[in-house]
Amino acid sequence: MNQNLEVCTFNLNDFNSAIQHNITRIELCSNKGVGGISPEINEVKYATSKGIPIHPIIRPRPGNFSYNKKEIQHMINYISHCKELGCKGIVFGILDKNYEIDLINCKKIIRESKDISKTFHMAFDMTKDVFDSMEKIIDLGFDRILTSGKNKSAIEGKEIINELAIKGHNRISIMPGSKLRSSNIDAFTNNNFIHEYHSSCYINNKFSEIELNKLIKKIFS
Repeated sequence: MNQNLEVCTFNLNDFNSAIQHNITRIELCSNKGVGGISPEINEVKYATSKGIPIHPIIRPRPGNFSYNKKEIQHMINYISHCKELGCKGIVFGILDKNYEIDLINCKKIIRESKDISKTFHMAFDMTKDVFDSMEKIIDLGFDRILTSGKNKSAIEGKEIINELAIKGHNRISIMPGSKLRSSNIDAFTNNNFIHEYHSSCYINNKFSEIELNKLIKKIFS
């Protein structure tokens, strides 16, 4: 199966640097300090004009991943704009107040995004039982899960990530992320059930094209 590298960018400078390289797609975010929130629509418009698949994060605010009716409607409206601009996918996650998958609201977002790719983001790692959560996410119709294996970094959560990938094989893609770098990605490239990888390519709090090139060599060689 083809290998895929998703690069997460938090501003257009990093975006412009990343797209000069042989990557699969961009997760488009803003505000790295809060873990990423939805970029401005004008940034989405700019990004989609560059000919690379764009998956914006659909997160209207920092904080938890439980949203009220107004926020859900805002997310739906935002997705509609993203689809009009040519986004190939979206990245989102909604939990209820018990830190379980919010099936009702996820279904609302899924209905709005039928024809594009859907990633459930790292809100997944906050759920109590990730294996049960994976089954719910599969049933909802997501294409992949971005996860650090319930740990601060993907490498710390590698055992859970690898087990998720095996159990989800041929049903959903498990994409490791969080501090995934060229120095540790071998922990996942040796797993035949993982074929997608997510990295911001930050070194010393700055986007690094050198690091990106190292990742590309590790993944695609």
